[in-house]
Amino acid sequence: MPEAIATTKRKFYKALDSLHSPPATRPVVEGPTAKRVRRSTSTTSTISFAPATPATAERPSPSSKKLPNFSPWSQETFLARLKTFSSVSLWHPKPEAINEVAWAKRGWICIDVNTVACRGGCERRIVVDLDMTKEEGTTDGLQEHEDLVETQQQEEEETLESALVGRYKGFVAEGHALTCMWRKAGCPDDIYRLHVVRLSIWQPELSRRFDSLRQLSDAIRDIRIEGLGGKDQADAAPFPVDLLGENPDVKCYEIAMHGWRGAVDSNNELLHCDVCFQRVGLWMYQPDYKPSRSASSADNTETSGLDVVELHREHCPWRNPASQKASGSFEGLNASQILMRIVATYARDQRRKSKDHEETLTEADRLETNQGDTMPTRPASPAVSREEVARKDKERESKLKRLKSMFSIKRRTASKPGVEITSKTK
Repeated sequence: MPEAIATTKRKFYKALDSLHSPPATRPVVEGPTAKRVRRSTSTTSTISFAPATPATAERPSPSSKKLPNFSPWSQETFLARLKTFSSVSLWHPKPEAINEVAWAKRGWICIDVNTVACRGGCERRIVVDLDMTKEEGTTDGLQEHEDLVETQQQEEEETLESALVGRYKGFVAEGHALTCMWRKAGCPDDIYRLHVVRLSIWQPELSRRFDSLRQLSDAIRDIRIEGLGGKDQADAAPFPVDLLGENPDVKCYEIAMHGWRGAVDSNNELLHCDVCFQRVGLWMYQPDYKPSRSASSADNTETSGLDVVELHREHCPWRNPASQKASGSFEGLNASQILMRIVATYARDQRRKSKDHEETLTEADRLETNQGDTMPTRPASPAVSREEVARKDKERESKLKRLKSMFSIKRRTASKPGVEITSKTK
């Protein structure tokens, strides 16, 4: 019996070791002769033979997560599509009904010269071309006939252009495939609105633009600023001291208030707008700038100033109130005008709080000074001699003795109570 029990135990432990130890590597035999994997309900065997999975599974990180192609609510994707139209060599100016904003709101991007496509969607492509061939009319050489023909040609061109614009306006939505989501809906009308009213948005954006422009202060110092700015603007919108410091650069502040930031490209100082993607070279507005010979004329003898509003593209919210679509008290204002009002109100509130704080401190100091002046001053006590000290000590001791005598209690003798007790006991 003991030997049989020992044999059974060895078999039991050997079975346990086979479960927890990795199996020996054997060549895999394909075909019907392959050994089937034994199915077991044991949790231990399932875990031991399960393939090891890496700790870091393939999960899309939040930073790498990309918005879908159809995201009409996202201003970020709208601006990314609008940026593809910023190259003047690819996209030529179009009427407002079919300009780059209208195409970008419906999911189109610019991929070639005047060519738009729905990338990531239905992959349709449309060539937007408004160039019309001009046919010269036949005249008999008379001036009145030439003027009449020219007028007729202009009217025909305007009629043809309006017809083409109406046709392409329909293609903005109907140019997509029937199954494309962009055919059914586009971005809202206020997708281009800049949130310059929110304190958490305009504060860091203004500081970022101002810091980038201060790095180009040498190139901006001698430029003449034009537009809704200048010295009047500095008075209307005082500097936010907590953001820009006590003595900020006035010109950099005015340019930053109108949506421009500083940039350097190929050692050239530029102004860049992150909304309409306009780029302006600062060298063209320097006092010593001389235009090329082909462009030189009597009108270019004096260098024009830097118009911080008109240099934006026509559809930019920093310039166009229709693109900003402000409501309430800011209705009809562009983003620059709204930001000037917001910053002026903020700066006045900050200065009033600072002034109130200073007045409070000044009042507290004045009260403290007055209290110090009204407090009575004690005269200096004269020096006391030893005899005087000894006399006062004797007086205190005599007073203490009299007090003790007044509170002392006379007790009766103990013989009388004892006699009364003995008499009671008898």
